[in-house]
Amino acid sequence: MPGVTAALVLGSIVPDADAALAARGFDLYLRAHASGTHSLPGTIGAALVLALVLRTRVRGSRFVTLLVAAWVGAVGHIVWDLADGSDMKVLGPFSDAVFGWHLVAMGDPLVLAVLAAAIVCAWRWPLRAQPIAVGAVVMLAVLLAAKEVSQTWARARYCEAVARGAPEPLEFAPEFGRLFAWTIYDRVGDRVRAWRVDSWLGTVSLAFERQDAPDSPVVATSRDLPIVKRFLALSKIPFVRVEDNGPHRLVLWSDVRSCSTTGCDLSFGGAFDATAPRYQLIEIGRFRQIRPLPSDRSGSTSR
Repeated sequence: MPGVTAALVLGSIVPDADAALAARGFDLYLRAHASGTHSLPGTIGAALVLALVLRTRVRGSRFVTLLVAAWVGAVGHIVWDLADGSDMKVLGPFSDAVFGWHLVAMGDPLVLAVLAAAIVCAWRWPLRAQPIAVGAVVMLAVLLAAKEVSQTWARARYCEAVARGAPEPLEFAPEFGRLFAWTIYDRVGDRVRAWRVDSWLGTVSLAFERQDAPDSPVVATSRDLPIVKRFLALSKIPFVRVEDNGPHRLVLWSDVRSCSTTGCDLSFGGAFDATAPRYQLIEIGRFRQIRPLPSDRSGSTSR
């Protein structure tokens, strides 16, 4: 059927069109990524637009067929984002419920091996491509089911070793390329912690621990920054730190899941003179996005 392959492939990519917002502000991108094109209503809108465009470009195509193919591709994108660690408001804007399975790592070799094997086999035996594709989907479903069991075991191991009444929230991150290895994040009082758990061997060890900066006027003021408000609305286990940066003090908020023993890959906050904010700040690794305060119309810069 003309255009179906293009609709399916492009449909599976189009939810990530929200990445264009990252240049304006990574907080805006994260908020859009949590819903928008990554919600079920958003996939319908994206599939509709894509089908309309392809209908004008592909001769002999049928709009309804293109729409269904584009939507299947978009939904597949959402399903796998849920599996590989994203937290999304799938039912937004009708519900603020957040979903996320956190079963496999992004680009996990266990998943890539299944997909690569299916591609090679379908190329080698093209007349059997359809059952090969079905087999690949079944294998991926079995892998996700096994990871779900492994995650349940990891929770049990954590509760036995660390806290019988597990603190909430409790967040899981799968280790790259491993079936039974997990990192479990928790909060106890003013401390956030990361635990490495092997659900098969039953081993539990503390990977790192961070402590909130003491409550102070500058920390309280930072909560009112738009960047921080957007971050806190999405973060599961946030914590705050205060750092000196020449004449300014930086108040930075991070989710413990984006941190390691050496630092945090993603932070949101602002620079302050005493208790007066000077500008808003987003740190992505060593890259900095500087944004003006709400009342400042001088524009924003990045470096």
